[in-house]
Amino acid sequence: MSLRRQIAKMLSPDMYSADAVREVVKDEIRLAKMSLPITANYDPNNEGYRRISGSGSQQLRDLSHIGQDRMFEIAYYMFDSSAMVKGMAAMDKAFLFAEPISITSTDDDIAEILTRFWEDPDNNLHLEFPDLMMWLSLLGEQCWPIANVDKNNGHVTLGYSDPVLIKEVFVNSMNVRQAVRVDLLGLGGRSGRQMAVIRQDKSGYSRTYGKLVGDCFFFSINHPPNSPRGRSDFLTLFDWIDALERYGFNYLERAEFMLNFVWDVTLNGYNEDQIREWIRNNPAPEPGSIRAHNENATWDAVTPDLKGMDANTGFDMAKRFIMGAARRPESWFGGGGKAYQTEADQFGQVPIKDLDERQRLCKHIAKQLCQFQLDQAVIHGRISDKKAQAGFDVAFPEISKKDFTKLVNAVPQMSTALILAEDNGWITHETAAGLFAMVAGQMGMEIDVKEELKKAKGSGRKAQGDEEGTEDYMD
Repeated sequence: MSLRRQIAKMLSPDMYSADAVREVVKDEIRLAKMSLPITANYDPNNEGYRRISGSGSQQLRDLSHIGQDRMFEIAYYMFDSSAMVKGMAAMDKAFLFAEPISITSTDDDIAEILTRFWEDPDNNLHLEFPDLMMWLSLLGEQCWPIANVDKNNGHVTLGYSDPVLIKEVFVNSMNVRQAVRVDLLGLGGRSGRQMAVIRQDKSGYSRTYGKLVGDCFFFSINHPPNSPRGRSDFLTLFDWIDALERYGFNYLERAEFMLNFVWDVTLNGYNEDQIREWIRNNPAPEPGSIRAHNENATWDAVTPDLKGMDANTGFDMAKRFIMGAARRPESWFGGGGKAYQTEADQFGQVPIKDLDERQRLCKHIAKQLCQFQLDQAVIHGRISDKKAQAGFDVAFPEISKKDFTKLVNAVPQMSTALILAEDNGWITHETAAGLFAMVAGQMGMEIDVKEELKKAKGSGRKAQGDEEGTEDYMD
């Protein structure tokens, strides 16, 4: 310390040092930035966004740290306070997971390992996996650290880290689309946990070669290829939904005034004193009472005109925009009536395909979890690598239920058409059988055409009616 600083310290012992002042200023700036709205996107030092003119293939397009944290806080708040956000999130979850997920394997040991992992009380995935996927939609990302791997049998126990606690997500220097490490915020000024994202080991000389290894699962959605951090499905809708709900609530509060009325009484020829005396002697009549007056008094019930139709038009406009932006029919959220329901039935392919795409992602995540568990069982000697090759299958419930009435009514018409086409030589017997099997497959019944024709040989219309030596369709 210089002589001048020593003298200053003696004269003013409470004086802050230059380093202390910098720390105080840094904390104040951080608090000021956190108080800004998300739309301000204050980021002068490129802490979140990098310059468009910047060079390098690893230019990231994450939201700023302020924007990311603000998005999480808004998502939590809206889920707790917005009926529309909660309803839309729950509706998608119901479509995706209306029935239990089925995990099966031809090998009993693999089936037992995966069932134990999926239904373990600490993991509880058979109940909580749908909720975790719903929060992936709301928050845009999920981080699940590996809490424990049993050294005796490789049984995996999953943890959960709130995305708010993620400090940084690092990507592969050669592939910006691949997240390789997640750093968490520490407590008490200490450094947080650094976790390698689970991925396939491609080190040729490693004993875990070809298997999934790492410290945590990290999944994110709605982000550009060069941005590992996720965005909420509702990020662009939060303001619209909040405005719509406040608009509707304020209108309902005013609706009480629309139900009230006042008596407007015209008293011909009365002066001000006579009007006051008349009001004192003639209180408002009770419901069901009798009122009588002469030709000098005229009574009218007056209600305020609050332009209710205009309010309803504005509410419907905003709701249509929100449901359209969310790629869902308006009739799915209590609107429209019969005409809109018919339109939704006819043009429901867009929302169904959208949900199908999200279900494929959920299925991929479920497969990743199960594959990691299976690989850990091999690594820790629970089963052999050869035995694990039997694999497993993850089946999700069907989103769009088939209209069996239409399918069943179509079967006789389809059968008649196939018989006519076959008799006229337009198609072969095998092709006709294949087309019929395709229709049966729409009802969930898988038919192996060749095997079915072998079993049906000697029976059926062709076999029983061919006494003149017609060709054998199985030859």
